[in-house]
Amino acid sequence: MDMLLNRRTVGLSVFHCLQIALCSLSLDLITTPDGYGKHIYGGEMNLQATARQNYSTLTLTLYLDQANATPTDYEQHIDLYIFRKSDHERVTTARVHQTASQRVRYENQACADLRNLSVLAMNYSTELYLNPNTFSDPGGYYVVWDRCCRSADISNIQDPGSEGMVFYMEFPSVRRNGAAFTNSSPQFSFPNGDYICVGKPFHLNFAATDADGDQLRYSLVTPLAGYTNNTGFFTVGDGNSHATYPEVNWLPGYSATSAIPGNPALSIDPQTGQLRVTARQTGLFIFAVLCEEYRDGVRIGAVRREFQMPVVDCGTNTPPPPVISYNNVEILDLSICEGGTVTLSTEADSRWSYQWQHNGANIAGATSATLTVSEPGDYVVVKSFASICGNDTTSKVTKVQALPPPAAKITPDREPKLCEGESLVLSIQPEKGVVYQWTENGTALPAATGSSLTVQKAGLYGVRATSSLACANRDSLTVIVNPTPAVTLTSSASALCQDGEVQLAAVGGTNVQYEWRLDNTALGTGTAATMQARQAGAYQVLVTDVNGCQALSAPLMLSIVPRPAMQFDTVAPVCVSRLEPVPLVASPTGGTFSGAGVTGNQFDPAKAGAGLHTITYTYAGNSACPTVISRQIRVEPAVVIAMPERITVLMGNAVTLKPTVTGQAIRYLWEPPESLSDPASPNPTASPTAPTTYKLTVTSSGDCRTEKSVQVDVFRQMFIADAFSPNSDGINDALEIRNTDQFPDCEVTIYNRWGEVVFYSKGYNKPWDGTYLSQKVQAGSYYYRIKTKQPVMPEYRGAVLVTY
Repeated sequence: MDMLLNRRTVGLSVFHCLQIALCSLSLDLITTPDGYGKHIYGGEMNLQATARQNYSTLTLTLYLDQANATPTDYEQHIDLYIFRKSDHERVTTARVHQTASQRVRYENQACADLRNLSVLAMNYSTELYLNPNTFSDPGGYYVVWDRCCRSADISNIQDPGSEGMVFYMEFPSVRRNGAAFTNSSPQFSFPNGDYICVGKPFHLNFAATDADGDQLRYSLVTPLAGYTNNTGFFTVGDGNSHATYPEVNWLPGYSATSAIPGNPALSIDPQTGQLRVTARQTGLFIFAVLCEEYRDGVRIGAVRREFQMPVVDCGTNTPPPPVISYNNVEILDLSICEGGTVTLSTEADSRWSYQWQHNGANIAGATSATLTVSEPGDYVVVKSFASICGNDTTSKVTKVQALPPPAAKITPDREPKLCEGESLVLSIQPEKGVVYQWTENGTALPAATGSSLTVQKAGLYGVRATSSLACANRDSLTVIVNPTPAVTLTSSASALCQDGEVQLAAVGGTNVQYEWRLDNTALGTGTAATMQARQAGAYQVLVTDVNGCQALSAPLMLSIVPRPAMQFDTVAPVCVSRLEPVPLVASPTGGTFSGAGVTGNQFDPAKAGAGLHTITYTYAGNSACPTVISRQIRVEPAVVIAMPERITVLMGNAVTLKPTVTGQAIRYLWEPPESLSDPASPNPTASPTAPTTYKLTVTSSGDCRTEKSVQVDVFRQMFIADAFSPNSDGINDALEIRNTDQFPDCEVTIYNRWGEVVFYSKGYNKPWDGTYLSQKVQAGSYYYRIKTKQPVMPEYRGAVLVTY
């Protein structure tokens, strides 16, 4: 056990309240002085995991004096401090607020009223996020609230009015062995209001429940006093770290296991949490109970409840014990139907007050002589004097057992969705001593009292099963009757052509399945409403709708029509530029030709265009099955010739003719053949002496012919004189340049020795007369440049001598 728990036990208890009763009974207890915490009778803490991962609800329950305090005396919120057990360092502070309250119920309310006892259980709660990065220490954590001060009326500790109280709880890390570890702490059961009579055996249930099913162990421990005091400066704990918390100081003769003196003294069953004592002296006694939780044999947490119990002298006034009866007969064992109720009663007398208990716990508001019971368990009634205090008496235990109703589960022998004409058997498991009655749409069916019923109609069918104890049970089932689907079968053709197919189409509604059949043999099932038929025979389709209802179509007969012998003459490749159409020939006659370029029984290559074309011949005759035969006709494209329209050559030279031919050429022919090296060559050499136009004819597949012409121009060399004398003697007075007429756009430029232009002309219609700026040039050499703008001789350069 943790060091803290070895030295002290956390928590107070609710029944500090009865300290006031002791005063009323003149037990010679000390009057409670003014103190900061005297309105707190006790309490405990718990931590419950929520649906959100790593979130838990932290609750502090305090038992508060309603008779001698007002709501303004109660704490509105409380700061709880959470520490790490391994080093006692504070991890966080959780502020809890008032969330719910509940009054403590007393078995003998008359005595409680007489003693001015009124206790309120107040819950202070908050939702707490346990961050796995923070709350991962293997040693775990503890929660503390330190408060001053206790009631001065407590009989078994020293100086109780100066002693503080500590509320304490332990919980484990939220991760263990690298995985998430979820835990809820044990929760003490809500206490009954009670007191102990001197010399009378007493027991009280202090059991707790654990949401995780952990093993719980109970022990009596010494209450904690903490570090607060009644000086006015330290009435509430400051949240500082403490390795230990001081315990209360027992008066001589008292201890954790002898907190209430008696024979036997106060003890607790470590397994069940049942407190027992037979007290031998009066007083107000404080004690604490530790509840530890174990998982797989390892201690993982603990909660503490501090408690105060008054021991009083109840005197000799004891009412006669009450008797629980049912139908005016004492009853110790009673069976009821699940969901039903019975009324238990005891003798009604104004002299007595009553408190009914269920499984040892007071039932809120159950203070009359009767009790309506609907749950199984152990019931007793505690009987007390109505106007005076005295001993209580308790009835014998009446055990109430809840009997299950008879079985009434309707089981159909198949899905309760029928098709028209089908039947369904509804049945239930019969039981001995049970009577059955079947109904249809709420009306009982005559003579339908057996464990089964056969139905054919739609409706709501029910059964009522009644046992010998009048326990009844009901069940019902809706039966649906669906209509039979309708289906029709059609064909895309009345006959099945040889080597052909016919599309069959079924109309059977939406969301249906089709099973296609040929001569009563299933061909396959699916959702396709069509199929392609290729065989002769009787076709049908079975339709199944979403409800499983089926319908079979009428048979549809298909026979095979044979195909006639067909012939279609082959057509040789033709040229796209062919002018006359190609005749098409097929047998038997009377059919129809179709395809690109087809008109009637003729094929137009130019209309079809170059390429491979499929021509179809369709023959029907008197049959419903047309027969088709096809042939392919290749239309050859003409070649394309690219060649300049004119080329030039110097007189006496030769030029090679170089056309670019696109396509598959078979034959070349140049005309005229004169002056050509080879008229059948793709690239002959031409040597004309005069301008000549040559025509090229290229023949390709399909006898396609393409023509293209080129003119060869023949130029003579220019003759340029090397000297002239512009002396106006009429002889050689200008620069002679012959054959310039062939170059009408030529440019003639003459320069002096300094590079200056002394003559320029476009064309040479007027020769240079040796002048520059209307003056005769000096004798000497002059340079010329003649641009012909013809590729055969693009430029002439040289010098001419001017003499006088």
